[in-house]
Amino acid sequence: MPLEEIEGKPSRDAEYRSRILAAAKTLFDNNGYDSVNMYQIAQEAGIGQGTLYRRYEHLGEICSDLLRTSLERFVVEMEAAHAGYAAPFSAFDRLYDTIVKVVRYIDDNAELLTAINCMYAGKKKSIIHKRPLMQRLRDLIVNDYNLAAEQGETGAIDATLTANFLIASLMPEHYLYHRDELGYGQEGYLAGIRRLFIDGLQKRG
Repeated sequence: MPLEEIEGKPSRDAEYRSRILAAAKTLFDNNGYDSVNMYQIAQEAGIGQGTLYRRYEHLGEICSDLLRTSLERFVVEMEAAHAGYAAPFSAFDRLYDTIVKVVRYIDDNAELLTAINCMYAGKKKSIIHKRPLMQRLRDLIVNDYNLAAEQGETGAIDATLTANFLIASLMPEHYLYHRDELGYGQEGYLAGIRRLFIDGLQKRG
């Protein structure tokens, strides 16, 4: 283990990564994603272009790393929120809170998500459900569905299959298509998701 890590200091690679991502975010925020190039990021980060290219082959990799860092933080916050839920929250209350947070996260990061999608258009993509962060999100949702069944809010349910369908409906491309092409506002989209994946599964008295 490097001495810097033993002493609690970031390694050189970690320091460079932090500087690069901070520089990229600053430039993206100030200029938009279409106006930034690798040279500008290297200049803003105060490193040579060779140092930058040894870590990232192209702009899409930097965007993906920015999103991965942001998404990791978001999922950690979601897991912490679930751990802190208590009465009077029902399982479906918890689930809807999760759905709202996911949609708002997508809305807040729409420009970055769109930029990444354009950069990787036509390239082979991994199955979204196999990604570790998506598996962690699915685990939260599966737990909510199982708890809803235990609490009597819903009948017998295939929690894993239902959670996977819900996650597919919450993918950025689905939300952004409905928002930008079909004119669904955030509240309208959330209402539709709730009707399908919560209200439609609730037991009727």
